Amino acid sequence: MLYAIYFIYGLCVMFYFMMSWLFYRKDKELLSRLVTVLMFVTGVQCLKDLFFIKPLVELDELNWMLATAADMVTVPLYAFVLIELCSPTSITRRTIVFHELLFVVPFVFFAITGDIVFYYAEVLEAAIYGIGYAMWTVFAIPKYHAQLKQRFSYTENINLNWLRVIFVSFLFILVLWIVDCLRADYATEALYMTSSLVVWMFLSYFIYRHKSVLDELSDSTCADAPEATEATEATETEMSEIGKRISYLFDKEQIFLNPNLKVSDIAAAIGTNRTYVSAFFNREADCTFYDYVNKLRIEYACKLLVSSDESIVLIAEKSGFNSSQSFIRVFSKIKHTSPTKYRKQEND
Repeated sequence: MLYAIYFIYGLCVMFYFMMSWLFYRKDKELLSRLVTVLMFVTGVQCLKDLFFIKPLVELDELNWMLATAADMVTVPLYAFVLIELCSPTSITRRTIVFHELLFVVPFVFFAITGDIVFYYAEVLEAAIYGIGYAMWTVFAIPKYHAQLKQRFSYTENINLNWLRVIFVSFLFILVLWIVDCLRADYATEALYMTSSLVVWMFLSYFIYRHKSVLDELSDSTCADAPEATEATEATETEMSEIGKRISYLFDKEQIFLNPNLKVSDIAAAIGTNRTYVSAFFNREADCTFYDYVNKLRIEYACKLLVSSDESIVLIAEKSGFNSSQSFIRVFSKIKHTSPTKYRKQEND
């Protein structure tokens, strides 16, 4: 088992350092920087543990606890990644310092006094902290998706459905981590490290593919943004004029066929700001930008399904969808049937 632990740690060291370099090269946005730091620190921790692994009979319990307590100082980094995913731009320096101090303080007291009470206090704090942010994520993801529907006509590579899928895995790993902190057991350690590695493989893949929404959501996430303030002062006449321009874009120019259409594209085309455009869809059209655009796309696709023999993939592309999968999903939701069945029903 000892050699298996060495092998697992070796894999972890290589993977985490590789991911750190990959995300460092990706871009300069906060999410990538947070993942870069988290992967690098985790890799250093694994490297540190790799050199200090000993047979259980030689393991000094106090030193083992001290090393584990030091690792817990990085727990907030996981939360920061979650926060930046679910609520972009909401992390501040004050938030980072405060959260880190929550774990640095008990670690320092434990390192100075050697009193294991501080160690168990830090373990309990980390467990509560992890469960708390897990529960926060459950509510934050729908809120994030609601914001996307106000600004985007698509969800590919910007939604967080993938995070929901591995949410249960996170809870499982959290339980393993707590058990691992309370007892020095190679089997538990091997299971925890392997599970973490597998989950981070999937996480890294999805986070790397995740496209930035900062520019599009910037004014909606800041309460004092100029656009948000101006929108409340829009007159009925101005909103009516904006509505006419938007109708022209959709009816005459069929701008909805652009698969990457965003509110900012509409705002730029009619010479106004994004908040006015969002307000139009919310108040005048009585639906989100996402729903409005995709209803038009589906109606356009229905005409193609009936009037042509083109494949579903080609019709999805012509109708402004990024993939046939998203086309089928949206079509089924709106028409309560699949595109293939709809074509058959209409042509019979």
